[in-house]
Amino acid sequence: MNEAFAKLACEVFAAACNAGPSTLPTGTAQFLERLKNGGECVADTLESVGQQLAAQFPFLRHRSLVVEQCDDIARATWETGVRAVLERLGNWSPSNLLAFEELSTLLYTIDVLGLDSTDVQHVAARLGNAALACGLQHLICDANVSSYLPGHERIPNAEQEINSSGEQGNFLKITYLLPHIMPEPRPVLWAAVRLLWRLDPTKLAEAMTINDSVFLALLVRLTLQDDFPALSLLVPIMWLKYVSIADIEKAHRCGSIAHNWAELLRQLLLQAADTTAWSGWMVALLQAPYSGSLMCIALPKVLASLQMQQWSAFVLAVRLHFSKGAAEPIACIMEAFALEAGETAAISMWSMCFDRWNDWNYGKNEHQAYLFAPAACAFDYPVAMYYSKMPSYERNELEAALTLAVETIEQQWFESATDLITERNRLLSRQRLVVHGRMLANGEANRLPSVVPPSDAYTSVRYGYFDVQATT
Repeated sequence: MNEAFAKLACEVFAAACNAGPSTLPTGTAQFLERLKNGGECVADTLESVGQQLAAQFPFLRHRSLVVEQCDDIARATWETGVRAVLERLGNWSPSNLLAFEELSTLLYTIDVLGLDSTDVQHVAARLGNAALACGLQHLICDANVSSYLPGHERIPNAEQEINSSGEQGNFLKITYLLPHIMPEPRPVLWAAVRLLWRLDPTKLAEAMTINDSVFLALLVRLTLQDDFPALSLLVPIMWLKYVSIADIEKAHRCGSIAHNWAELLRQLLLQAADTTAWSGWMVALLQAPYSGSLMCIALPKVLASLQMQQWSAFVLAVRLHFSKGAAEPIACIMEAFALEAGETAAISMWSMCFDRWNDWNYGKNEHQAYLFAPAACAFDYPVAMYYSKMPSYERNELEAALTLAVETIEQQWFESATDLITERNRLLSRQRLVVHGRMLANGEANRLPSVVPPSDAYTSVRYGYFDVQATT
């Protein structure tokens, strides 16, 4: 967005919200007169209105030239035009057969005049028209939004793919599909969405529920930007709620203060937790967790308020393979969860994590799951916590048994040296968590265990030590 244009547009629209002279832009006035004489309001004719507006206000098309082209006379004409359109919108009612054609023309005009660069909340407050809110809702309900490049889409059946993926709970696929989908530009709908969101958010949510269109939803998302997650709370479409989470994380990273992002995310997660979409959400959202995300803040609070069935979906969703990068964020989530839920619930969670980790056993039952060094895992923290709660004598016995198994590993028969090395590193991977559990029980401050280096040069050479998870 051009900052000079945005600043000037805010000033012009703010002034236009006050009483003063008003004259519709020439192209808009001519088109509305043509409507009265039996003309039609279609995309091509609205485009001609846009061309006339650009001719009357050249800086609207080339906003970077606003300083050079918008002199005092042009600014005054701009202000009177905006005021005239706002007055028409404020007095609009579905009182005649041409009412919605007139509304579409006014919305198109106000969008071209720079509504997207203004304080839309202030503008909407100036309107205060219940009939207008119903009219905007009607337009959105009836809208037929298609692809930006019909017939040349990268995903020709995108709408069907998104809907079926949402029904099947495959939200990860939706993540991959969305970057390749773009709705067609619709200035009338842009303005309608912006205004209705401020006039009556519930009506906008109802319109999106009635007109359950993927392309309309994406158009609304692009239009509302940071406000879209708040709208998604009101719309009972699970894929749409899921999509808004990426917007929340992006806004958080960018330092936006438009909303309480952590609270928005918490509410969305709670809504999903009561549906069959929960498991699919967990799989998609925990595909690549990272430290500093809002998920690390919101998810622990949500899990603490849920039942073990939802915990199980969380535990099963975490990827354990080659997941050193996930160990820290999962540790953050689990530590915060323990503080929220209390010790009894935390012990149950440690046990669930341990059972899945133990069954996985660093890929023991998987084909070609080789280890050339002791491996970190996303469940390093909860498993170590499980061991920390174990009676000390049991933990000591287990640690001694693992140490003995490592020392006597070559007394077993293996099909290959690689199988021998893998099994040895599998045992060391388990041992490191038992040892860290003992340290946590003794007051160790670090959540995660350190890397297990080779004990000496001979061991490094003998067992081909190579840590694929080591950071550079």
